[in-house]
Amino acid sequence: MKLTFEQIKSITKGAARVVMDNGKVKFLRFTEAQERLYEQVGGEKNFYKKTFATAGVRLEFVTSSRSLSLKIDASYGSSRTFFNHDIYVNGEHRYSLGADINSSPDNHVTAEGLYALGDGKKTVCIYFPWSVCSELISLEIDNGSSIAPVTHSRKILMFGDSITHGYDAAHPSLSYASLLTDALDAEGINKGIGGEVFRAPLAALPENYTPDIITVAYGSNDWSRGDKQAFLENSEGFYRGLSALYPNTKIFALAPIWRGDMDRITGVGRFDFMAERLREIAKDVPNMVVIDCIDFVPHEASMFSPDVLHPNFLGFSHYAKGVIGAVKGELGIE
Repeated sequence: MKLTFEQIKSITKGAARVVMDNGKVKFLRFTEAQERLYEQVGGEKNFYKKTFATAGVRLEFVTSSRSLSLKIDASYGSSRTFFNHDIYVNGEHRYSLGADINSSPDNHVTAEGLYALGDGKKTVCIYFPWSVCSELISLEIDNGSSIAPVTHSRKILMFGDSITHGYDAAHPSLSYASLLTDALDAEGINKGIGGEVFRAPLAALPENYTPDIITVAYGSNDWSRGDKQAFLENSEGFYRGLSALYPNTKIFALAPIWRGDMDRITGVGRFDFMAERLREIAKDVPNMVVIDCIDFVPHEASMFSPDVLHPNFLGFSHYAKGVIGAVKGELGIE
């Protein structure tokens, strides 16, 4: 039984919009206004193209089907070309569907798989890749099987740079954004963009819902680029803009994690100035809470990709543990 567009839409989490495009289901994590903003930004960082990466997108449902057939089309979504779709059954990672878009001359890959789910009703979660734009060609379950969407306790909106985007988690389910979303029993909307800095106009564009929790994790690129005046203005503008839109929502400002070259001085100053700046802004933004993440990931190269900037699965597990503990503590969640 091939699921209809409406059925797919009903089980989608982590997307601001779900549309049918050339016979494929496209999952869009940014609103139209946010996409237009990035289209106007332009530049070599390809921010606009990165908005189409499926970071944070999931299909979550309860089904009686004994099998699942998945077929996708993957294309550019970040500066990374590998990708995986992680398939979980009752909370257990059972399968992954992936490839590398570099394997195709036009950086466009179709991948598909047939997977056994077992007997009885079970909860299935398909984590879509952060690294590419994955469009759904088809999702099929056994004829006559039941299917129902999964509901969550809250919604979390996550802004950030490449690390929020997912770099360099081999599996999308193991990025800190995914781990945080799962730990909070939330639907997570991931607005991470590789290479991004504080961009105040983005924070002034509303979502089509009111988030229960917001996290913001910029700063590392602001520091490395060394434009102090832009950082000062845009960091304050970003948090003030978010607070104006969502005055009753806790905004967690995640100060940057350790990076291998943080001992140098840039035009912004010392790396620890980033956390100092956030604490200064928080004095005038009542619903803003600063979490200093500098020690969440051990200061060891083994926790990172070779660039000693982007966490690997070990680094992400430590980062997520620190953020989860801080957020739950602030919100009084067990």
